[in-house]
Amino acid sequence: MEPLWRYRHVSSRRHAGHERSSQTRTKLSESKRADVRRWLLPDVFEHCGIQDPTAAHRHPNCISLVTQNRFGPTVMTLANALAYDGTLLAGPSVKPRDSSDPEIVLIDTDGLNELADPRLTGRSSGWWPAGVLLSRALAELHVADGDEVGVVTPYRSQAEATLEALRDIEGEGSPLAEVGTAHRFQGREFPIVVFDTVEGRFGNGMWMAHASRAPDATSWQRIGLRLCNVAVTRVRTRLYVVASRERVSLAQSGTALSYVRGLLQAGQVRPVKAAALVTPPATAAAESYLGVFGNQLKEVLARHVEVTDVHDELHFYTAFAAAIRDAKHSLWIWTPWVASRVLKLLPGLAGAAARGVRITVFLRDPSDQLQDRHLDLINQVRAVAHTVVSVNHMHQKIVVIDERTVMLGSLNALSQSRTREIMLTMRGAHFARRILEHEHAAEFSSPPACGRCGGSDIDLRRRKNGEWYWRCYARTCQVGSGGRAWHAPVNFSTRRGPSHKPRP
Repeated sequence: MEPLWRYRHVSSRRHAGHERSSQTRTKLSESKRADVRRWLLPDVFEHCGIQDPTAAHRHPNCISLVTQNRFGPTVMTLANALAYDGTLLAGPSVKPRDSSDPEIVLIDTDGLNELADPRLTGRSSGWWPAGVLLSRALAELHVADGDEVGVVTPYRSQAEATLEALRDIEGEGSPLAEVGTAHRFQGREFPIVVFDTVEGRFGNGMWMAHASRAPDATSWQRIGLRLCNVAVTRVRTRLYVVASRERVSLAQSGTALSYVRGLLQAGQVRPVKAAALVTPPATAAAESYLGVFGNQLKEVLARHVEVTDVHDELHFYTAFAAAIRDAKHSLWIWTPWVASRVLKLLPGLAGAAARGVRITVFLRDPSDQLQDRHLDLINQVRAVAHTVVSVNHMHQKIVVIDERTVMLGSLNALSQSRTREIMLTMRGAHFARRILEHEHAAEFSSPPACGRCGGSDIDLRRRKNGEWYWRCYARTCQVGSGGRAWHAPVNFSTRRGPSHKPRP
């Protein structure tokens, strides 16, 4: 039998794997070995008969460190609700804060549309552009004031995306802010903490939305709540929680976000709309909503954030046409549909192609009924673009220019008509490369010829298990093959970054 100490050593190393730690714990709990279940599943406190903070406080042989001087009373209230059952007490240095200097600020991502939609990298893990942009802006804001900033998130993919964005504005020397998962920041503390939850408005919610230590909570939920507690207790001065306010407001009782909701309802958390921070207010009421603190934050963010432009559907196309005109070597466009709007853009696209700009366009595949109505327009796009890739069920709205400028939001660049939309322009080579890597631009921009008929009627599809594959949709190809379409897996190379390199 494998020695128990070795089993423990291997398991501990696996626990350092961030998003894999909960999976490792689950596998450990499924072990049938009596010694594993007796010694490895319970933690050190459970071995001593201590099940919660109250029991620890009452245990005659356990010394509970219940007095803290790190953070203020509001964060302490949140920590007591999350993990300490009210046993945590304020030390002499903990003083109430003035209302103009809130201890916890909820940066509400509602209204940022697709910027605030998580991009899944696993069943309950992923990243979102909203957190990247806001964390970067908040880091710049406070570092300029001389404060050290820690950006904490549950997911490695979000941490990596934020790091890429921060590298675009780092000077020589130390990074602008430390970024990592809650696992990495255990034992650390910062004057300013940005807790990027990656919790958007729609769907069933991610890890933090389900984090709980209710009696019937799963191991995954309990680990999530502990990580949430680690994240919020790293702070000394101010905690920013980046999340959908609607998600927080509808949080199930007993979850981590429900405790944030309680403080919000009690007026102990200051809500600020992210959309109001990065877009011009439409009315005086919007300015009033932000209040003194919010408007101060907006003013400083306007000086520091590297979102160079914010456009609605009325003004985006002037900026887009200028970007096409100024493009030097590459133009990547993700737009689900093509409509008559593209006719005004085709001359500019043709001019860019003529001067050597490589244009790659990703569209929905022909099975989409809206595409079927505009085949002539799609063919005109194919005539000027170097590559047009058909993608099944795509919904991204992204433009990347020269691998340095990203336009990202809710607007279909080649088809928008009447709907109210928003697009943000962000400059930075690291972030642009991160977007291209996340979208697998290099691999997806080279559709193969059909291995059966040799044709080019190929679309890109994704199976339920996440595997990407190419598929021939030519009907003539399926004749004599039992009606089955030719398909082949996407070949993901080990290289990073897009395939189109800048020209000398």
